[in-house]
Amino acid sequence: MKPIFWILLILPMVLVASTLWGNRAPLFAPPGPWVRLKTYLGSNWACTAPEHPFPELRQPLFDLPADRLQALVEQALQGLGWRYRRLGAGHLHAEVVTPLLHFTDDLDIRILPEGPHSHLQLCSRSRVGRADFAANQRHILDLLDQVHRQAEALSR
Repeated sequence: MKPIFWILLILPMVLVASTLWGNRAPLFAPPGPWVRLKTYLGSNWACTAPEHPFPELRQPLFDLPADRLQALVEQALQGLGWRYRRLGAGHLHAEVVTPLLHFTDDLDIRILPEGPHSHLQLCSRSRVGRADFAANQRHILDLLDQVHRQAEALSR
């Protein structure tokens, strides 16, 4: 076979694999690589939910009142360098620019009070494209990681 055939066959696979690797997609975590690949290559959004099939995207509960959690989220957004604005009490909107191609993704953040605790509901959507290669999930996980670090520092 001609070399151009192999280049055209292998290059897309290398690009997909390197993009998933760059987004640190947990391909082999439950529910498994085929379900995750179908999601990462077939949708351009990710949201947290109480019963999400991906364990890392289950809606987190924090032992903080809503106003304190919102302050931590705002600190985390600043730490990540993402532009954001307040849309109301417990509601924020952030814009995340992807590093390689500089696409802008939208991150909707809602802080839902539940007694002395608060849930954090996050939804990240790409403005363009049909597949996000796990970029929106990465935005959510990066923000959650920063918020958890801020909460740990606060509890010390």
